[in-house]
Amino acid sequence: MKPQYQIIEDYLRKKIMETYSPGDKIPSENELAKMFGVSRLTARKAIEKLVNEGLVVRIQGLGTFVADVSRHLESRVRYVGILIQDKFDERGWSLLAGIERTLEEFNLKGLAVDLDLTNSRKISERLRSLLRQGIVGLIISPTDALLKSRVFEDLVKRSFPIVFVDRRIEGLEVVTVESNNYQGGFLLGKHLRKDHKIHKALFIAEEPMSLSSVRERFEGFKRGLRGEVKSLILKSLYEFKEAIPLIRKEIEAIFFCHDLLAVHGMTMLMHKGVLIPEDLKVVSFDDREVAKYTFPPLTTVKQDFEALGEGAALMIAKMLMKEKVPVIEQVPVRLVVRKSCGCD
Repeated sequence: MKPQYQIIEDYLRKKIMETYSPGDKIPSENELAKMFGVSRLTARKAIEKLVNEGLVVRIQGLGTFVADVSRHLESRVRYVGILIQDKFDERGWSLLAGIERTLEEFNLKGLAVDLDLTNSRKISERLRSLLRQGIVGLIISPTDALLKSRVFEDLVKRSFPIVFVDRRIEGLEVVTVESNNYQGGFLLGKHLRKDHKIHKALFIAEEPMSLSSVRERFEGFKRGLRGEVKSLILKSLYEFKEAIPLIRKEIEAIFFCHDLLAVHGMTMLMHKGVLIPEDLKVVSFDDREVAKYTFPPLTTVKQDFEALGEGAALMIAKMLMKEKVPVIEQVPVRLVVRKSCGCD
């Protein structure tokens, strides 16, 4: 008698070779456990064997997908352009790691460009450069300036394969893999309302509400808090510094749109004599490594940047294989509670 995990492994292997196509999602551990009447651990062992052989790819929060088995037989590699701002910071290299690792499973290779995504002229220059190198698709973490690039506009018009990662732009129909920003904002608002009795809060961002990551964090936070939530879109940090005296009088808590902005904001607040969390509760989004070491440590929402990158790479691979893909794919987030909100 074969071990139970091997029976599942053989079943999946046959499906991969005869039925499934690259990019297809295989049954989850729970589904396989029910199908074969075994424990989830047994089903996991079978999947891990296939992962180790390179037959399937795990993507955190999305599932397990069939890899491009033919890549073992083909020598030709196709290239995908990757446009990510600050690719050498924690967010950037995590996204890039997930993208490049997953592209390889589909015989694709990433050409990553790090540039100022606020400059439409430079965006167009880099896009032309990537196109000259023969890229077959693009993965982009977008900003509003992208819409001013004529090269990008032309690519959209001719349905060039493009996937947005981490955020999308309002009104633009581009396949996007992003965190569940609305749910993250909701968790923060609900926590402040239920655990700290907060009713008046301020949401602060540096980018416009036209970006999904900004707008949905704000909307989710409002719903979770069920109180008065004002918004402040900064043109510079000096603008926040000047507003601190008024904020201190009228606001009970601040939700900074991301951790790096929170670090700057908390520093300015403390320089103005504002105590956190005694005078103001502070929360944020991302759970970057720095969030553990602020004073006090930062309550935030954890998003998995590597999983976002993996999901974006999977979507572009499926598009290149002419498979249908969802317009929006969301990766789960979770609340990380620390002392900046008033928790011990």
